Amino acid sequence: MNAATAMFPTDLDSLTFRFEDLPRQLRKVMDDALQAHNLGRAQWRLLGYVLREEGLTQTQLARRLEMERASAGQAIDALERRGLVARKPKDGDRRVWSIVATDTAHGLMGELRDAVDGVYAQIFNGFSSEDTAALKRLLDRIAANIWE
Repeated sequence: MNAATAMFPTDLDSLTFRFEDLPRQLRKVMDDALQAHNLGRAQWRLLGYVLREEGLTQTQLARRLEMERASAGQAIDALERRGLVARKPKDGDRRVWSIVATDTAHGLMGELRDAVDGVYAQIFNGFSSEDTAALKRLLDRIAANIWE
């Protein structure tokens, strides 16, 4: 074993690898929870933004979701086929459409909220409010360090 091999993995390597593993695991758990409602994570997040800020355009939604405009369009199309969102002409610009939630989406939110809250309960099982606040502060600090 040479010196470089003996130093691998370091504690920070292991921690960083964990940071990379957690999003994959979270995506799997969230996908499983939303599958009963025939939704994916991107659709859930998009629907959440539409319900919170009704009237956003496809471009605005893509920015908020940090995805390509075409990918946001596919998610909107899928939600529209299910009757959960509708495209409405944007006032003053016939080329732009606002995305709005339907009554069906509003009615489904209680069930979706329960499913997602179940995932959160699993993830943060045993965490106190102080623990989650401390975790948020630490993650915010890491994010700030990355973007410096």
